[in-house]
Amino acid sequence: MQFVRTFFPHRLSGFAVSALLASGYVHAQNVLEEVIVISSKQADNISTQDLPASVVTFNETALKQAFTVDLVDIGKMVSNAELNNVGTYASYPNFFIRGMGVNGSTRTNDPKVGIFMDGIYVGYNAGALASTFDVEAVEVLRGPQGSLLGRNVTGGAVLVKSKRPGDEFGFTVEAGVGNYSATEFNASIEGPLTDNIFGKVAVIKLDRDGYFEDNNGGSIDTSIYPAGMPDTDTGDKVGMDLTIIRPMVRFEFTENFEATLIAEFLENNTGSANSQNVAHNCAPIPGVDNRDIVCGEGSRFLAQTTWGYTPPDDKYSINHDLIGYTELETSSLVLDASWDLGHGVITTIAGYREVEYNSSTDFDGTPFTIFHFNDNKEEQDQTSIEVRYSSTFSDRFNFVAGVNRFDQDYSIGERRNFFISLNAATYSETEHKTTGIFGEANVSVTDSLMLTVGGRWTKEEKKIDIGVLGSCELDFSSCTNNASNEKDWSDFSPKVAATYHFNDDTMAYASWTRGFASGVFNARAATLDAVGPTDPESVDSFEVGFKTSFLGGRGLLNVAYFMADYEDLILFVNNPCDDCGASLINFNAGEAEISGFEAEMQFQVTDSLRLDGSIGTVDPEFTNIKYFDANADGVVDGKDNELASSWDFQKVAELSYSVAATYEFEIMGGASMLGRVAYSWRDDYMTDLYNKPWLQQESFGLLDASLTYTSPSEKIRVSVYGKNLSDEEYFDYAADVGTLDSARWGGAPRTYGVRVAYTY
Repeated sequence: MQFVRTFFPHRLSGFAVSALLASGYVHAQNVLEEVIVISSKQADNISTQDLPASVVTFNETALKQAFTVDLVDIGKMVSNAELNNVGTYASYPNFFIRGMGVNGSTRTNDPKVGIFMDGIYVGYNAGALASTFDVEAVEVLRGPQGSLLGRNVTGGAVLVKSKRPGDEFGFTVEAGVGNYSATEFNASIEGPLTDNIFGKVAVIKLDRDGYFEDNNGGSIDTSIYPAGMPDTDTGDKVGMDLTIIRPMVRFEFTENFEATLIAEFLENNTGSANSQNVAHNCAPIPGVDNRDIVCGEGSRFLAQTTWGYTPPDDKYSINHDLIGYTELETSSLVLDASWDLGHGVITTIAGYREVEYNSSTDFDGTPFTIFHFNDNKEEQDQTSIEVRYSSTFSDRFNFVAGVNRFDQDYSIGERRNFFISLNAATYSETEHKTTGIFGEANVSVTDSLMLTVGGRWTKEEKKIDIGVLGSCELDFSSCTNNASNEKDWSDFSPKVAATYHFNDDTMAYASWTRGFASGVFNARAATLDAVGPTDPESVDSFEVGFKTSFLGGRGLLNVAYFMADYEDLILFVNNPCDDCGASLINFNAGEAEISGFEAEMQFQVTDSLRLDGSIGTVDPEFTNIKYFDANADGVVDGKDNELASSWDFQKVAELSYSVAATYEFEIMGGASMLGRVAYSWRDDYMTDLYNKPWLQQESFGLLDASLTYTSPSEKIRVSVYGKNLSDEEYFDYAADVGTLDSARWGGAPRTYGVRVAYTY
């Protein structure tokens, strides 16, 4: 993690900041530099060391040195954050921060960790994992973001900023190869088009075979299923065939008025998500804590009892009867314009994005048709605009105020193919509109003490038209059991913070933030009563922190403690309810309290050696559970509350940390070598709400290393790198497929490669 310090002149132009950030890490007199945060929206630029919040920001050099490909790689370097793929669908994020996220792929369940691309909230997350090539900065904000961001999110936010065109002609070309037949070609070219217009085009092309090889592995007990192993096609999952083209134009209309137009066209044909059947003989008993189950004789899973199928032992060997596919296309256009009026800056960010996402996947992970998601069709388009005014009114007072509008429409057609010849489909269309009015002011009460007061009024409007599961034709042409419902909610989310600077290098802060998430509909409802919506979810988050630089700027230490109280917590559960049978249902399941701490440290030990570290803990607890059949006995009563209150949260490692060491030294002729070793750790965690032990992810650590040669002119770089060098086995998601089977998805084995880059 590398930082660029913010002792910049008042209202430094956005381009000037971009140029400084683009320069990356340098060490002047052995001093670390800090990174400018990209989320403050103030007229003056703010450093991570001055922001009263827990935030980690990576600049371009840090992204390159870590050989990041997408936001999943960023998550490995941030404690208390799980920035993983959803697992069941390729190229679809499923992010958790401080214990909050959505553990599933129901599209109508809004993400609790927001993704913002060049200032635009991404409403439909397909394709939002984002390549990190030609990216200026990535910022991870922990905790609810109640006032400034384009939508309220109750877990946190991830912001990505593309690198803007420069004033002079230049280009960068990267090419690389790796195992699993991986090839990469990335290039960008930029320069002046006229005296005040500057252009740029970035091209990203990544190809790779899948990590999971379908080779008809495993075995069949012919005494159970005499027909033996079915004859199926073979292939691999999940591969990558990614193309991104990102043109942009920056206009300098006057000294004080500039605008950047950014387009992006993405296509990714990845193959379908992998699933690996979990062979075990655990038989949970209703009314007991599943964590105490001792697996014995017998199994309730049909893959073993009906066909006698035993999956292969190798994690990356699978046996599917549906190879499947994923076809993803996105297009987006962003206008980022700022006008410096002298007394303040007016900023307008407008965006459009559309998504087409088609997929077909073997969900059960067996050579039999137990449960397939085959030939699903999804489309989304969104528009948004934000206009804000920010001003450093005086040395003791600055503020930002603005309005935001976000609209999205999406359609989802899902088909299910079951082993009992029950083919079912559902189709829904959702309209979603959000209006926000926000503001935040900073008042310096004394030279040392600053108070921050802010808030956001939000109105959310949602409407769904749905043909419930099982009532639609398999081509989604018509549905016989239709429902329409609409609901709107409004909320005011305040924020209060106090920052005390002991000196120029050390500060402490305390804050309280209210977060809000609107109610959600259920696009996978099996009955009309299960469509919803739920009530909104809210959170009160308290945080105290301490930030300091030491040894003359050679080291940084940031520490934060947080405690968050959630009310009307929205969970997606398999639950009985009146007139809806046993079904996947959204519930306002109760209340929870989550507390923990984070710490980041960077230390430039010598001119050559830098150490980086991040550590975090999360301690979540259900404080009140209601309307939730936790013990699966078909009745909701006090026993459920008692049982669920003792459960671990899903996808939450109580301890996570990462450490890295970077060593740079000169070699003959003025060239240099840079070596980097990094290790990240996650404690064990439950992957499902019901704490089933056979779906638990055991604790694991990932070891990465790289060595880079830089020529004397600094134009040529040659690197060798490896990730997960110890070949740790882990997965991203796991689930019982109803009462049919149990499967796990995701995880990456040892990978390595060579990359050559030339910059002019």
